[in-house]
Amino acid sequence: MARKLKKSATKRPLPGKAARFTVKIEYINEKGFGVAFYQGHQLNIPKTLPGEQVLVEYDPRRHRKDRIHLLKIVEPSPDRRTPPCKYFDECGGCHLQHVEYPRQRQLKRAIVERQRAAYPALKSFNVAEVVGMPEPLHYRNKCQMPFQNQGGAVVYGLYRSGTHQLIAVDECLVESRDANAALKIVKQWAERYHIPPYDEVTREGILRHLVVRKGMFTNQVMVILVVQSREIDTLPRLLQELKFGLPALHSVYLNIQDKPVNTILGEESILIWGEPYIEEQIGRLKFRIYPKTFFQVNSVQTVKLLEHLVQEVQFQPEDVVLDLYSGVGTIALYVAPRVRKVVGVEADLLAVKAANENAANNQIQNAEFISGAAEDQLPALLAEVEPSVVIVDPPRKGLKPEVVEALLQYQPQKIAYISCNPKTLMRDLAVLVEGGYSGSTIFPFDMFPQTAHIESLVVLERASVNSENPTET
Repeated sequence: MARKLKKSATKRPLPGKAARFTVKIEYINEKGFGVAFYQGHQLNIPKTLPGEQVLVEYDPRRHRKDRIHLLKIVEPSPDRRTPPCKYFDECGGCHLQHVEYPRQRQLKRAIVERQRAAYPALKSFNVAEVVGMPEPLHYRNKCQMPFQNQGGAVVYGLYRSGTHQLIAVDECLVESRDANAALKIVKQWAERYHIPPYDEVTREGILRHLVVRKGMFTNQVMVILVVQSREIDTLPRLLQELKFGLPALHSVYLNIQDKPVNTILGEESILIWGEPYIEEQIGRLKFRIYPKTFFQVNSVQTVKLLEHLVQEVQFQPEDVVLDLYSGVGTIALYVAPRVRKVVGVEADLLAVKAANENAANNQIQNAEFISGAAEDQLPALLAEVEPSVVIVDPPRKGLKPEVVEALLQYQPQKIAYISCNPKTLMRDLAVLVEGGYSGSTIFPFDMFPQTAHIESLVVLERASVNSENPTET
């Protein structure tokens, strides 16, 4: 089904010992790496750009993911610029800050096009221009940063690409300004009152993470302090400083994570000040966000995507819509006023509870939400609900084969596919197209400026049985 992406010719063995050589970057892949070829082997080199000649060092003694090191940009791309973030070269959070934003969007479109080209069944699909942001910095509505002790100092930051080594920062340019302010407040509090950061090796210490959530359209801020122990006498001092330093503060939680795991939030969240949730406004709707609520990280682009979804699907008042992976009901509730009925399916019980709450708070009565895995619920729901439109917004791994099989068996009139991973999107689209669906355009949205990640929307329609039977003359 898929055609292999173009690679260099016959492979020859890579050097058996450390060696340096120059290669040319051919393109940027979906993980943000510049791709080059050497002796038939694909090399993934971070922080590089198409067309650049770069000097790299290969060392087979290193871990497989760490064998290639960029030493020098021999011939830089004319697109290269000085990154606005001083941590860019070390930090693994952003991939594309070394190019201007319009060029970032072109590179992302090329990522989508390259994945589409791997599937002959999708050759008729056009990839639209990437829908960008007017302000591609400070756009994230959710920040999660770990704390650490480095040389006796309390620091917070992001991990070096491909490692668990923390790069200490004093500001992150993609996080909200409120998140950056909250991080500094917590750092100063921890230093002033000797609150030790958690040590992953010794499993000692108290302060683990800070999570900051913000309603970008409501200007409400939630701060979640993730700690190993609840026994912190100076919490009232921290709360006072947060209230003084964050005028938009709406909610403060203490989250207890006392297990030696990489999961950020523990099971217990204790509200210590304010409301139990913040709200975000999407169009005319308001959505409640709790500490563990999933919500698209870019509120501005979410509105643009939903507007485009409505435009492309052209919902009718008699439509019945099935929304798979419905989360807190963002898509379902946005669509609901335009159709007869919407049914959302979501595996996370807390998200289902929040979706029903959001429906009630927005006085939407033609939407219901069901708890369960899409692959388990879908066959029965298709027969019971009889949807004319099915919307899918799966995680990065895409649709499970059972979901695709059920859709092809039932054949709803339209399928709207929203994806954060162009690789799995194209895989699933190819199967659906070969199963009788057609479409014309893939619409990319830049939900994650400065990174290589891209969100896409595709609307498929069931092919008419009479479309290939022209009238004889």
